[in-house]
Amino acid sequence: MKRFQFSLQAALTIRERTVELAENAVRAVQNEWNHNQEKQRQLIEEVRTAELAVRQKNVDPADLAALDRYRVAAQRRRTRMAEEATLIGRRLAERRAVLQKAELDRTLLVRLREKALVRWQMEYEKEQQLLAEEAYLSRWGR
Repeated sequence: MKRFQFSLQAALTIRERTVELAENAVRAVQNEWNHNQEKQRQLIEEVRTAELAVRQKNVDPADLAALDRYRVAAQRRRTRMAEEATLIGRRLAERRAVLQKAELDRTLLVRLREKALVRWQMEYEKEQQLLAEEAYLSRWGR
């Protein structure tokens, strides 16, 4: 009997590569998201540090005015970062949807391969049984 061959192996290989590429795309966008969140956290920490620095010394009105301007500028930057985070979040959701679809496609082909392998094993065992029966009958007939 011939060895097991899955007729859709090329398609399965392509699907596995598609899943790998989708995982890499999700990972890249996730890294963007993490970087954006880290930048926002750092900005908040910088504002907090500036506020503490101004409060710890004799307060000059110019320092308070500079701190207010810094807060406003930091808030604008943070708003832009939040908008970027929203866009990154959408792209991340899109990439995850693509990954999920690719995984479903791959899973379908894996299940088909498993079913084909089970059928092949059953046929192989049946053929082995017939060969064993023929060998027994040929010995018995002598």
